[in-house]
Amino acid sequence: MRDLVAMVLAGGRTDALGVLTEKRPQSAIPFGGMFRVIDFVLTNLAESGVEKVGILSQYKPLSLMDHVGIGRPWDYNGRTRELSFLPPYQGSKEIDWYKGTADAVYQNLHFIERHKPKDVLVLSGDHVYRMDYRPLIAMHREKKADLTMVFKPIEVSSPCRFGIGVVGKNGRVLRYFEKPEVPESNLVSLTIYCFRREVLEEQVKENARTGKTFHIYDEIIPQLVQHGKVYGFIFRRGWEYLRPVSAFYDAHMRLLRVRGEKVSMERVRTNLEEEGLAEAPPVYFSSGGVATRSLVAPGSMIFGGVRRSVVFPYVRVEEDTFVAESVVFHRCHIARGARVRRAILDKGCFIGEGAVLDGGDGLIVLGKGVKVMDGAVLKGTMEILPDRVVG
Repeated sequence: MRDLVAMVLAGGRTDALGVLTEKRPQSAIPFGGMFRVIDFVLTNLAESGVEKVGILSQYKPLSLMDHVGIGRPWDYNGRTRELSFLPPYQGSKEIDWYKGTADAVYQNLHFIERHKPKDVLVLSGDHVYRMDYRPLIAMHREKKADLTMVFKPIEVSSPCRFGIGVVGKNGRVLRYFEKPEVPESNLVSLTIYCFRREVLEEQVKENARTGKTFHIYDEIIPQLVQHGKVYGFIFRRGWEYLRPVSAFYDAHMRLLRVRGEKVSMERVRTNLEEEGLAEAPPVYFSSGGVATRSLVAPGSMIFGGVRRSVVFPYVRVEEDTFVAESVVFHRCHIARGARVRRAILDKGCFIGEGAVLDGGDGLIVLGKGVKVMDGAVLKGTMEILPDRVVG
C-alpha cells in the first residue's frame, strides 16, 4: 500500500502507569509474556501492507529504539518498506518538545511531504489490539472522507475517561466529545485515525498557529466533525487501553480466559534477538513445579507453584514458593518460601526467602531491579521505585 503512510504516536510518559514508565515510554512496556506494547500496532501495520511507518518518540526512547531497531522483525527493512524514528527537533529542553499529538505530527510534516501519500494513518502505539486496517482505509476512500476514526462499543461510566462519538446510520460522525461528564453514546474512540493527507496538513498547520492543547483529539477532531466529512468505523474485537496500572493488570488477567473477549496474540511479531528470546530454552518444571491457568514464557524455571499469572522469559520460581494472580517480567528471581499475590514485578526484581507480597484488594508494583529482602512483608497497594532495596 504505497499511497499511504502511518504515524505511530509512541513518545509519551504516563503517570497513570507509575514506576512501569519510570525508565521507558508506555509503548515499550512488556506485555503478554513475550511482547512489548508497540509490537501489536507494528504487527497490524505489517499485516495490513502499510509500507511507510514513522514512530514519533520523545520520552526516554532508548528502550523503544533498541527494541524496534530498523523494523526487521516486522519486515520494514526492504527496498520499498521503511520504518523511521521521528524524535522532536525543536528546542533544547523537554518542555520545548512535542506540545501534544497535533504538534508532533506538525513537526514531522516533512515525513508526510517526502512520501506524498493519498492518506495518513495516525495511530496510538500505547494500546493493545489486533486489527487489519485495510477495511478501514477502504471505507475512508469509499466515503471520500476527510477523516475516518475507529470506535468500539464499550460500557462507559460518568464522567467518561475516553473520547465519545455519536455516529449516524450512514456512518457519519454527528458529534464528538472528549472525556464528557455525561456520555451520549457508548462508542469509544480508539485513537485510530485515517486522514486525507491535505486535510491533516491543513489542520495541524492551523493548530500550530491557534491551538491551546495542541492535541488531535480535543481540537482538530471537534473542528472537523463540525465543518468536514468525518466517518466512524466500528471495531468489535479485543482492545486494551492499559491505563491506569490496574487496567494494565486486568488486561493480563483477561489473557488467561478460556472464554470472553480478549486480545489475540497469534502471529504477533517481536524482536526475538532482544533479551535472548531467540536462544531461550523451553520452560522447565521440576517434579514439584506446577502452573495452572497461567502463561509461562521460555527460559523460565518453575520449582514452586504458579497460579493465574503471566510469567515472562527467564523467571526463576524456587521451591516452596507460590505466585498467584501476578505479572512477572523478565529475569525476576523469587526465592524459596516466598509468597507473591496480586503484584506486578518489573524486570530483574529479586524477592528474598520467605518474603510476602500481597496486594490484597489493590496491587503491589515493583519497578525495575527492586530487591525485597528475606522475610520482608509488603501488603496492600504500593509502588516501589526502581533499584530500591526493601526490608
